[in-house]
Amino acid sequence: MEVILSILVALFGIGFGIFMALQPEDAIALHDRGRYTQVPEPTEEYIKQTRLEGIGLSVLCAVLLVVLLFAPK
Repeated sequence: MEVILSILVALFGIGFGIFMALQPEDAIALHDRGRYTQVPEPTEEYIKQTRLEGIGLSVLCAVLLVVLLFAPK
């Protein structure tokens, strides 16, 4: 059961990482959604950083998924 849950979390992480890499403005908006203050537009540097975080999250979760699938029992 723990392995199945871990695999699902890894797949979700890969999907969200790809979402962050392809749509960084939308991922930033998800983070700021609960705020009712006027938030300025994200800078290009922040958008690039969000893209890199998304790529990093996807790679990290892909490695986790491979380890979980091919780990010796």
